[in-house]
Amino acid sequence: MHEMAIMQNILEIINTQIKEYNLKKISNVKIVAGELTGVVPEIMEFCWQVCTENTPCAGAKLEIEKLPARALCRECSHEYDFLEKLSCPRCGGGIKKVLSGKELYVNFIEGE
Repeated sequence: MHEMAIMQNILEIINTQIKEYNLKKISNVKIVAGELTGVVPEIMEFCWQVCTENTPCAGAKLEIEKLPARALCRECSHEYDFLEKLSCPRCGGGIKKVLSGKELYVNFIEGE
């Protein structure tokens, strides 16, 4: 379960912000996770509950935005979701570049 390690890293990022901005309580956190990260939102939410117990993040809402795995066709430059179909749906060409799906970051933190 790599989600626990990911959540611990996310909490390190949040704790840095808590100290920097002298926050007492976190109310909302949004993370962005691309499809290629293998992150399972339900497991992340469970890890969030476990890791935030007795911390300034306890009870805070965790939002997880999933980004699709998108690629650029090497033949026609069409952008498409390549997990649905490995070849370009427009021309049948292959992947030139992966455009999204590998992201994993804290988008925002709300607190007081």
